[in-house]
Amino acid sequence: MKRLEHHVYFAIFGFQEDPEAITAQAGVPPDDCWRQGEPYSELAPEARRLDNRWLLTSGLDQQASHRDHFEVLVEKLEQLGDRLPALRRRYRCGIGVSQYFFMDDPAFYLPAELMARFKALDLTLTFDQLGLDSH
Repeated sequence: MKRLEHHVYFAIFGFQEDPEAITAQAGVPPDDCWRQGEPYSELAPEARRLDNRWLLTSGLDQQASHRDHFEVLVEKLEQLGDRLPALRRRYRCGIGVSQYFFMDDPAFYLPAELMARFKALDLTLTFDQLGLDSH
């Protein structure tokens, strides 16, 4: 059985000011945000966030295709216009991708046109993949 889970996001991290300052500069609210020291979850309250983070995500279900995640995210980033380069000059930023494969032969493909849209935003895409044993 093939099963994939995806998380694709643009992150601003390691900042010191209130996340609302980033929201004001971006002109859009984050899809998720947390502060250093907050718990990861109620299930493990002792596990704490290591840094401040402000995220734009695809907002799609984890079972959506990786291509769909990337397409929605790049559209959100393109809509930031000149605010994106300004954010990148001021903060540490990057694209985050987590993919969990539960299959013997995972395949990953993004069309050149989609990758070119990220390149036009001066964002580099690099990938590490982790295959998890289905047993």
